[in-house]
Amino acid sequence: MSELTPHPDPEMNGEYARVTTPEDILARRRGRPVGSVKENRKVQTAIRFDPEVLAALKSTGRGWQTRVNEVMKEWVAKHVTG
Repeated sequence: MSELTPHPDPEMNGEYARVTTPEDILARRRGRPVGSVKENRKVQTAIRFDPEVLAALKSTGRGWQTRVNEVMKEWVAKHVTG
């Protein structure tokens, strides 16, 4: 694991850090921020894969579920007539 290196200019350290006060914390609303939910949301479901298929998908790294979704969209576009 690498160490974090401070910015060479001491005045620039924490330039992007957000200061959170106790009042800010109490004023927060629960849940997602307003406007952060897409109009065309995905739907949660359960699907069963063979263990070796799931292992192979997960081995491709972060974003594997998004990639599976894209492949499924392509398959549906080619094979399902509406």
